[in-house]
Amino acid sequence: MSDKNRLYVDVKRIIGTIDPNIYGFNIEHFTPLQAPYGAIFDEDSPLSDEQGFRRDVVDVCKRIKVPLIRWPGGNFASGYHWLDGVGPRADRSTRYNFAWKTEETNRFGTDEFIEFCRLIGAEPFITVNAGSGTAEEAASWVEYCNRKGKTYYAQLRAKNGHPEPYGVTYWSIGNEMWGDFQTGGLPAAEYACKAREYGKLMKKVDPTIKLTVVGNPLSRQTGGLPDWDYTLLRNLGNPFIYHNEAIDLLDTVSTHVYYHRFLSGDEAEDYYRVLAFPVDLEQQLNRKKCIIEYALSTSPSQLESSRRPFPNIRDKTIGISLDEWGLSRGATLRDALGMARVLNVCQKLSDTVKIGCPYIFQTRQDPVPDEAVSGITVYPDALGLGAGYYVYDLYVNHTGQVALDSYVASATYDLEFAPGGQLWNSWDARWYGLVSFKEVPYLDCSASTNSAGTLVYLATINAHRDEDQDCLIELRGCSPQPTGRVFELNAPDVNAYNSRESKDNVKISQKSNIPVTQRFTYTFPAHSVTVIEISVD
Repeated sequence: MSDKNRLYVDVKRIIGTIDPNIYGFNIEHFTPLQAPYGAIFDEDSPLSDEQGFRRDVVDVCKRIKVPLIRWPGGNFASGYHWLDGVGPRADRSTRYNFAWKTEETNRFGTDEFIEFCRLIGAEPFITVNAGSGTAEEAASWVEYCNRKGKTYYAQLRAKNGHPEPYGVTYWSIGNEMWGDFQTGGLPAAEYACKAREYGKLMKKVDPTIKLTVVGNPLSRQTGGLPDWDYTLLRNLGNPFIYHNEAIDLLDTVSTHVYYHRFLSGDEAEDYYRVLAFPVDLEQQLNRKKCIIEYALSTSPSQLESSRRPFPNIRDKTIGISLDEWGLSRGATLRDALGMARVLNVCQKLSDTVKIGCPYIFQTRQDPVPDEAVSGITVYPDALGLGAGYYVYDLYVNHTGQVALDSYVASATYDLEFAPGGQLWNSWDARWYGLVSFKEVPYLDCSASTNSAGTLVYLATINAHRDEDQDCLIELRGCSPQPTGRVFELNAPDVNAYNSRESKDNVKISQKSNIPVTQRFTYTFPAHSVTVIEISVD
């Protein structure tokens, strides 16, 4: 045990409102994930409704109140033409998928996607084709979804059985356009010009939509593409009107990050790697926030000539859309602890991070009975919920809507390592270099409150693999009720997972009520995620 652990929370120090969209998900026409086909949409399954949607998948998504679904990708989006996926399914053509080199039947298109979102209560988040597509095609898609009237695509939606507009708010202009692997990948300045034209036409159709532009990926070694965000934002608007055009155009800048190539294959070593990755993520997101603020608060002409900042005329905060991220499969308790730490980062950066979308769906046609279940694993005849799913259950249903500032003093550990596993190519090897993590805290906490301010939630991860951690908790600015509720995600072993045969190895348990004062001590069990819920005056 450690005597170094302290947690301080002042309920009057508010960071900001937590955007529920940080709990969103991705679905992409992507093998082997095979979402949507087989995972959420299966016309031939006895478990599906009359429209082809798996009832069991709809139910578990509603349970965790999935707020946002990003579709159709992902790399797939850069070659997807939305008109291929509307109209009678029997009349839709099968197309070759350039991204994943498979055949796309187009049985699941815009109308099916919107219907699925409505079934589970989620907002649709559509990625338009900025690779092989055009700005006019993207604007026509907005018209199909959002316009009511006599125009062609509004009438086409009505002809397809949907007379009322869908009202899609969230749109993204392309996916990972910085990559040479991406269909239509471009340098930052060229993508900025393309994104400007896309955004202008899309907003002429519906000025109320919220747009995301493609930002740089995150990398520990290089900071992703360090000049991409600045170059993009500098060129996105007209420099002669000091970037107000850019500020009016967009709402969030995307970023993607995957840490799986840092896994070595050594189980003991990888445990602490997974629990350190979110610390790096927080640092990278803070740096990205600074770049966005600097780029959009400075006139390029003034910057180049005199290096003097020029303030924005309009006051608008541009957020970050973490619309692809992943640590590992989300199958084991270890994975769940890492995912919880990412959600803590998103809550603590609630003034910046507005969207979060990992991949969580997976299909399996020939299940091995004891194989680990990932976040949501869909079999032809059953459904498996992995440890990653229960992280979302815990945070969506047992944390608050307003982020509070908190301070944690904790025992720490250090890590230094090079990437492990199999790298894809020489460029990949340059991208992932030696990584050094110093003083990674074992305890991590995100504090929040409900909108009424009557409940305080302490979402705390004990990353220590073997030891419980005693922690002195001090609550300031409030008078707590004498007892608090405790919800804990844990298992006997960090490698525990839910399988098709054993579904409850990793789950949330509600503990006995605990005594609470303004200063009290709680022992966080080894390798656990714990939410303490406290009623306050």
